[in-house]
Amino acid sequence: MKRAGFRNALVAGTALWLIGAAAPALAQNADPQAETPGAEEPEDIVVTGQRQALATAAKLKRDADTVVDSITATDIGAFPDKSVAEALQRVPGVTVIRSAARDDVMHYSAEPSGVVIRGLQQVRSEFNGRDSFSATSGYGLSWSDVSPELMAGVDTYKNQTAEMIEGGIAGTVNLRTRKPFDQSGRVLTLSATQNYGDISQRATPDISGLFSDRWSTGIGEFGLLANAAYSQVVTRSQGITTPRIMPFAAGVYEDRMVYIPSGIGFSETDYDRKRFGIAVAGQWKSNDGGLVATAQYNRSSYKTAWVEHQLLSYWTWVDPANTNHSTVWTDPTLIQSPRPLGPTAPNGTPFTFGEDGLFQTGTITASRGGWGFGGIADWATGEYVPGSTDNLGVLPNGLPLYQPCLNTDVTTGGRPCRAGSPLDIATRYSNEDRVVSDASFNLVWQATDRLMFNFDYQRVKATNYNYDITFNMRSWADIGLDLRGATPQVSLLSPSGYNTTGSDWLTNPNNYTPASAMDHITDSTGQMDAFRLDGGYSFESPWLSEIRFGGRYANRQQEHQWSVYNWQSITSDWQTNPAGSVFANSGRNTTGRDGDGNPILFEGYGSPYWEVRPYGQQIFGGGVITNPNLLFMRSDILANPNETYNRFSIGGQTDDGGVASSQWNPICHRPEEIEGSCFTPGELLNVQEKTKSGYVMAKFGGDSATLGGISVTGNIGVRYVNLSTRSEGSLIYADAFTAAETLCVPLTPEQIGQLGPGQYAISPGCLAAGSTSDQSFSTGGSLASTVENKNEFWLPSLNLRFGLGDDLFVRFAASRAISKPDIGLLKNFTQIRRGGLPQSEIRVGNPNIVLEAGGNAIAYNYAYTAQTGNPRLRPIQADQFDISIEKYAGDVGSFSLAGFYKRFRDYIQNGTFSVPVTNGGVTRDVIVTGPVNGDGASIYGFEAAFQRYFDFLPGLLSGFGVQANYTYIKNDGVKNAQLVVDTTGGSAVARSALSGMIQVDRLENLSDHSFNAMLLYEKGPVGARLAYNWRSEYVNSINDCCLGFPVWNQAEGFLDASLRVAITPSLEFNLQGSNLLKTRIKMKSQVSGPTDVDPDREVMFLPGGQFEYDRRFQFGVRAKF
Repeated sequence: MKRAGFRNALVAGTALWLIGAAAPALAQNADPQAETPGAEEPEDIVVTGQRQALATAAKLKRDADTVVDSITATDIGAFPDKSVAEALQRVPGVTVIRSAARDDVMHYSAEPSGVVIRGLQQVRSEFNGRDSFSATSGYGLSWSDVSPELMAGVDTYKNQTAEMIEGGIAGTVNLRTRKPFDQSGRVLTLSATQNYGDISQRATPDISGLFSDRWSTGIGEFGLLANAAYSQVVTRSQGITTPRIMPFAAGVYEDRMVYIPSGIGFSETDYDRKRFGIAVAGQWKSNDGGLVATAQYNRSSYKTAWVEHQLLSYWTWVDPANTNHSTVWTDPTLIQSPRPLGPTAPNGTPFTFGEDGLFQTGTITASRGGWGFGGIADWATGEYVPGSTDNLGVLPNGLPLYQPCLNTDVTTGGRPCRAGSPLDIATRYSNEDRVVSDASFNLVWQATDRLMFNFDYQRVKATNYNYDITFNMRSWADIGLDLRGATPQVSLLSPSGYNTTGSDWLTNPNNYTPASAMDHITDSTGQMDAFRLDGGYSFESPWLSEIRFGGRYANRQQEHQWSVYNWQSITSDWQTNPAGSVFANSGRNTTGRDGDGNPILFEGYGSPYWEVRPYGQQIFGGGVITNPNLLFMRSDILANPNETYNRFSIGGQTDDGGVASSQWNPICHRPEEIEGSCFTPGELLNVQEKTKSGYVMAKFGGDSATLGGISVTGNIGVRYVNLSTRSEGSLIYADAFTAAETLCVPLTPEQIGQLGPGQYAISPGCLAAGSTSDQSFSTGGSLASTVENKNEFWLPSLNLRFGLGDDLFVRFAASRAISKPDIGLLKNFTQIRRGGLPQSEIRVGNPNIVLEAGGNAIAYNYAYTAQTGNPRLRPIQADQFDISIEKYAGDVGSFSLAGFYKRFRDYIQNGTFSVPVTNGGVTRDVIVTGPVNGDGASIYGFEAAFQRYFDFLPGLLSGFGVQANYTYIKNDGVKNAQLVVDTTGGSAVARSALSGMIQVDRLENLSDHSFNAMLLYEKGPVGARLAYNWRSEYVNSINDCCLGFPVWNQAEGFLDASLRVAITPSLEFNLQGSNLLKTRIKMKSQVSGPTDVDPDREVMFLPGGQFEYDRRFQFGVRAKF
């Protein structure tokens, strides 16, 4: 009732606020015919609703030089699209990435983080036809950086012309802002919106305004436009996951293979996103119209702070270093029950399983004994070792933290004495600040009636700073788990071997230990200067209308500093801790003694840094976790790096002479960091890219150019690209041989007798001692390294449009395109490792054995390997073809059917290559694993789109309309790259590329099928839209951080709606809603499938997790003056 009352109050208050607001506004009545002769690509501010928006988009598509789909400003402004990516998902062939980051299936925000065009992620981004990018390890723009309120339109190019800047094999998205000459006169608009999320239960504002004017003077006409937008969105997402499901062989639990999760996880994440954008433009036009100058400045600032509260329990640890997707477990002690009675399977185990073998019900605890517990109790007697409790602690009631029976078979109340499963109650705080600014100047000179020139200069600056920290409070519990329903159910039970204090034990700090901290920092910048000069000469011939030509030079510098996720222990049950430091509320303590009997000071953790949260009452509406309240680290303390340092780091705990419980050196305090920085050499990326390009293009045809009564329009041209990159980094040589490695000890007679046939009777140490060249090569240490790489390309293109009459067209497009590698893949950091020399390899026929003249082995040529990025990568090349049929009816109605085919070369994927390295006068070929340019493959499919209003219906019904599109995509051999772009060392190869891992034959984020269906209404002062977006299942990540297997998202659909009412031609109220179905994102883990070890292994999926986030509602008012 309280929640309903709050909602009602909010709605009523918002309505009163809207009625009383006279200033917030939206432009509605600009004349769509108002254009400025001579201005570059004049655009209308569309203010007459979604019907006009669709008409504008249809005209742009019909008249375009190549294949394009467009969205106008009203599409973004009149629909609950809080980002450009949300708006783009309505376009045929476009889907969006909803996970918050690459390879992270544990976080979903309400706004998409990426855009996929025709199943590919190599999307190039532009601002007003110019390059744009964010300061990340990727190549293009982070779509959430951009304020959609600033956009005049968004164009999605799916093929290319010669005059377009190279770089997008998936497509090019051009974000267009407004200019003053786009309007016929003065325009002032203001708008205000209030956002509300039903899970976060927070109301936040959006405010935007635009002023534009133009005036004539004696020296020409001037125009000025200023546009600003502020938006804050607070959302909450909640999730449940079953990490790393473990297959157990037949006979372990049942007479068939069964599957048990290695843990259970819950998360609740609150996102607070603030975005501020400005767009300023000034224009001047000479009196004769021959010169038009335009200066623009666009800036988008994106700030997000999010706090996550997690409950994680891993009852058995699956070490990724020692397991792969082919591992099958056979040890029943890995996962045990604390009770001998309860539901039993046929072999007596107290667990039940479903028809698919997946765990259904049971109570799980930690195995007896185990890592870290040997020093607590005597394994033989079950008694405490004298003094052992000093390292852990004694509860206020005098009982030890652990029962003495912990490592024995003693039972307590019929229950085996168990420590319980680790219960990690974690708080994560992340604060990110990204800025992209774009300044440009453009001059158009109409030299004669036929000859024109266009000069353009642009500077882009981008910054990115992210501070991220997770702090884990640990307790122990027996986990009652029920996976039978739609949502997993969990009960947290006090374990028999762990003494708890207090009646509500999960809210008492005496039952927790401050277990660990993990921090991370990103601090990156990027800058580009670009110059462009274009020209054009027009002709009167119907078959040759214009020759265009031009050149461009761009110099881009990207510095990406990305630290490791720096996990370290604070205090734990597997390490020696200072006396009295094990509890979360441990204070100053001097009871411990050193070897001389002197007191050992532990300073304590300071004032209470925890809070009790009603966690179990909130996750998925409550009832999922039976325990209502849990103890969490406070996020306001995590937000202050100085405070976490003083309380929990080694330096902070020892600055007054105390002893540290912690093993944590936070980022910026690690001894291995470069002096004066917060980063190690392997965490640095510095890449410079210079691009020189030129083109020539002929435009031909028109309505009067016909062949057999069919009009022909098109263009043909070629673009030349010269690309050079420079990647600065370092080379770490292989470690020097140790004295033990080069100690020559002859084999004993017994050892010689054990040698196999064809083996030399010499020890590895003797060969190492004789390998003087390898000793000279292996010196350790590092060397600054710079790798320069140059490539050039000729990119032809042809675009044809055939007019069959009655607004029916057939379009054909063919081009060669390139896509530059992500910046992170060009990282130049290599750490060389020397291979070993086992006795078994010292044999006849081994080509690396060095023999003397008499045939005796005297030395060895060692093998050297490394994992690295690849600064020598070439861009991906694609030959791409489109053919479509387009039918237009009136201003709005249209139908199109388009087929596409892309054939790739030099597709980037993981592989090996050889690099010669010289050190100490010796050259060795180092076999490097990393990104390489691989074999070609293809992708193809088709798109269908339809839109129209039903004007033939009577009365109010004539305001109804529909818009729909469908896309089918087929991948033919394009492989997942299995690479990571953010690395803290040399390796860019993902774990999914290792032997024994499941090979997924689907590209990440590619859905075979997707569609949009929209019901529209536009009549008089009322406009409405109901929009449904759906896509079929897709691979979210093959290299997931947390679930341990390839993760698929099941098919998902989202319903959004908007309603607007124009009170007057200048004042409009609107109501918008998104995610109205409250779609739950459901993931499944591919627990079985083909591997390089077993290519015929059966494919099997099991539930992996589910997430949901807010329904969002917006109440707004817009006005024009």
